[in-house]
Amino acid sequence: MKGLAAYRSNRVYSAPNEQLMVMLFETAIHRLQRAREAMLSQHRGARVEWLEDLALVRSIYMELLAALDPETAPELTRNLAATYAWVVRRLSEVGKSGDPAAVDSLIRVTDTLLGAFAGAVAELSADPEAPEVQAEVG
Repeated sequence: MKGLAAYRSNRVYSAPNEQLMVMLFETAIHRLQRAREAMLSQHRGARVEWLEDLALVRSIYMELLAALDPETAPELTRNLAATYAWVVRRLSEVGKSGDPAAVDSLIRVTDTLLGAFAGAVAELSADPEAPEVQAEVG
């Protein structure tokens, strides 16, 4: 398992910023799916599991919110900030309610964001004249 952990760590540290953003959205989706499964299960400790998953997703969205640069694209930044803030509020509500249907809506929103961002990254990568994406994460 140490080799796998080292590989994952190296993958994160060596990834370009735009790929890190995609990885954050992918991790958020994975953790939301895990949280939903834990909510639906009746095993002992399930609540702790899904609360930990929701907390990690909340941290991801807080980092995404902090990384926004309003000077680069003011309107896009406002829209993303509003969406990220909505997700953070909704995560808090879900943490209290434990409603798996509410998690489904968070998965859909996050998947939409992932698709849009991955598409933009792919488009920029395909254009040799496009400027390098400078997104700060963390």
